[in-house]
Amino acid sequence: MSTLSAPRTARAGVPVVRGRSFILVRDGLWRIVDPDGAVIGYIECHPGGDGDRYSARRVVFATRTREVGVFWRFDDAVDCFR
Repeated sequence: MSTLSAPRTARAGVPVVRGRSFILVRDGLWRIVDPDGAVIGYIECHPGGDGDRYSARRVVFATRTREVGVFWRFDDAVDCFR
């Protein structure tokens, strides 16, 4: 399995991983959108002295999110949105 790298800056095209679009909201925060355009969650980077961590939050209701977990690798956070 290849390791994904977290995009740090906006690109000309929106990155698509496993059918999900990752839209850069701000540096270190991505909105995850399904193929129909619905927002399904967020991944946020938390820099630290021992390395970056990535928290995954899933949208539960229009105004609520639920923490799924905190991961050492970006691709592990991405797996929460299969």
